[in-house]
Amino acid sequence: MSEIVVDLGADAVTVHGTDLEDERLRAAIVESGYDIADSIAA
Repeated sequence: MSEIVVDLGADAVTVHGTDLEDERLRAAIVESGYDIADSIAA
């Protein structure tokens, strides 16, 4: 990861980087107690 942007007003988190693994990111989000939106851009 090169950058994580949190927008509390929009209830959104944006992760930037290379070689990010979708499944690992999703697992970390769920493990932290948050829901995942359907739209995850590649």
